[in-house]
Order: sequence, then structure tokens, then C-alpha cells
Amino acid sequence: MAEFSPTRTHATWKPRVSSAHLPYFRCSECGAVLAGIDGNVEITCTNDGERSLLFEPPYALKPPSAHVDSKPNCCGKPMERIELVDAADVEDRFKLTYQILGGMNNNCINVNWRSIDSTCKPRWFGLKTFTGMQHKYVTPKKWPPVVFALADEDAFAYCDKNPCVQCTFRCKREFEIYAYVENIGMVVKHLDEWVAPGSASTDDFDSPTEIMEKARKAKAEKGE
Repeated sequence: MAEFSPTRTHATWKPRVSSAHLPYFRCSECGAVLAGIDGNVEITCTNDGERSLLFEPPYALKPPSAHVDSKPNCCGKPMERIELVDAADVEDRFKLTYQILGGMNNNCINVNWRSIDSTCKPRWFGLKTFTGMQHKYVTPKKWPPVVFALADEDAFAYCDKNPCVQCTFRCKREFEIYAYVENIGMVVKHLDEWVAPGSASTDDFDSPTEIMEKARKAKAEKGE
């Protein structure tokens, strides 16, 4: 039996997180960018009747209960919350794609990009996950991809396919990729893409008949 990675999840049901976007703020004077991550609120999980609890992080809660939705100050005036730009709306200037790799044992997100407009270069990337968030800078001469390693609940997967075949289960459905791109702003992409049944990707799954046949052969080999 293969050894389990320390990053492998022990979750038995798909984790869930609020659909709220990560809040980012920018100073119009100096260009500073801040992320709202906490507030004077409880970190809660809600039972809404589904199999797994819905995680509601502090950034997802609305005023007046959480100060992350208020505007912080910089250079003597309130910062503005950064409006999000859907990745599909700027594909003619900046192309953002992803792959889910590693199966259950070494789960990660590969984020690829292409600056079709050479003036639209990413400065950093953020990833919203089931349990929180990650950020990575694009260092000088850095080539795609940027890789976000996942662990614990964030590494949940329904199957061990590597790469992920983007089936209808969409293991990372509430995840979001954020790219702070020069001359565009904050580009967001949801990790909810899936490939229609019958396509080459989902055909990689064994059918029930094939699964039963493999089990029969395995028993025969063991002499059972």
C-alpha cells in the first residue's frame, strides 16, 4: 500500500466555503494594495442541510459585524476596494488558465498565463481555498506556471486522476484565482470548469463494467 503524504486530506466529504470574493483595497495615491483577512467576528461553520458544513471566514461576513468590508486608510484618505475583472472578459489581452495536478497525495494548482498584450504583466497571484488564501509574487524572469501546493481540506479530491479530468464533481468549485495585472487590475478566475461527459477527458474514467471486470481479474489472480 502506498504511503500517504502528510498533505493528503482526511476529509470524507467535500469541504465548502462561502462564495464571497477575497477583498482587496488599493490606495490611489501610492498604489499600496491590502487584503482584508480578519475582523472582530467569530470564525464560523454553518449547517445549511448539506453533507458538509459551510465555512464562513471573517472576510465573507457583512458589516457591521466585520471590519474587513470597511475601507482602510492610506495617504490620509480611504482606500478603494478593487473591482474584480472576470478572466473571460480580458482574454484578448491576458490569458489565464489552470490545471489541478498531483491526485490525492500531492494535490496542487498550476496557474499558467500569457500576456497577449505585452503591457499586461502579472505582479502577483492569489488563491482562495476552502480554508483560507495563498499569495505568490511573480519574480523577475519568472516563467509560468506558478504552483500553489495544497494540503489538508484544500487537497480534497474525489478521485486520484493526475491531472484532474475536470469532471462534473468539480472538486475545487469554490476556489478562485486572483491575478493582479498591470494595466488591467484584479483578474479573477473561478475553478469551476468542467468537461462535458463523453469527451476525451472524462472518458479516462473506468465504466462500472470495467471496474467490475478489473475486480474479478484481481480476485482470480489472488486465487479467491
